[in-house]
Amino acid sequence: MLESANVPTQGVPCEQVLADFHVYLAETKGVRQGTQRVYVRHVREFLNSEFRFGIMFNQELSGRVVFRYITEHASRGRVVATKLATTALRSFIRYLVIRGKCDASLINSVPPVCNRKLSRIPTVLSKAQVDAILASFDRTTPLGLRNYAIVLCLAHLGLRSGDVVHLTLDDVNWRSGTLRVQGEKSRRASVMPVPYEVGSAIAAYVLKGRPITRERRIFVSHARGSQKGMPVTSSAIWPIVHKAAKRCEIDTTRVGAHTLRHTFASHMLQNGVELKQIADVLGHRSLNATFLYTKVDLRRLSEVTQPWPVVKP
Repeated sequence: MLESANVPTQGVPCEQVLADFHVYLAETKGVRQGTQRVYVRHVREFLNSEFRFGIMFNQELSGRVVFRYITEHASRGRVVATKLATTALRSFIRYLVIRGKCDASLINSVPPVCNRKLSRIPTVLSKAQVDAILASFDRTTPLGLRNYAIVLCLAHLGLRSGDVVHLTLDDVNWRSGTLRVQGEKSRRASVMPVPYEVGSAIAAYVLKGRPITRERRIFVSHARGSQKGMPVTSSAIWPIVHKAAKRCEIDTTRVGAHTLRHTFASHMLQNGVELKQIADVLGHRSLNATFLYTKVDLRRLSEVTQPWPVVKP
């Protein structure tokens, strides 16, 4: 195990360290805003758990401290969450190395987390369940118009939550019936055709439900006070889907915004769309990410399975 790095003994407020780390992610690394928030949140949890009184004592940042935190995190959390925590901590330690506050060898103290690709099966809803979720919104209210349009973008375009909240009025080309999507992960913009139902829902919200605001983002907050008219965040999308599924008496233990993206992709595959086309629509740069959906295509899987051997007495 690594020992403590030879660093200055003066304590620094953790929030100051986090603020500097946030600037480093944004300006030096060019990390997207959503990823910045995730990294800072994980590092804040780490600092709060290891350093008392909100003061980070650099001499206490050792490999033993880092290793203990990750192993404890893994024992109580999901694999995906623990992998995010390790990635955030590695980035944080690199930041400290650049600032000359710890030795580069400390990065090796962050243990790897095993998460085998394609090991999980995505939750997929039936067409009837998706239709029920969409029908559960009260489109006579401004908030219902907004939430209906948001869920349509998830269910009929396969967008991520981050993609939806970053859509602007300038991204919609009403003449050509297309939508420009700035990929949340790839940072590459793509243009896709907009089904009539989706375009109509967005238009209805903009014309009849959207608060008066100078904001160019399509989907904005309807809350009272200073937040009204401000862009919605990705964290606001999950409750919209979750509450709609609950209204429809659908098991909500594994249903969220990304469930609709999984459902969209799986239904395309079941309807005979090739994997490469699905990958292009979803914005996957590698087909490996799209292979996940072959696990729920039971019809095609049944064509390659071998019959169960019958043993005669």
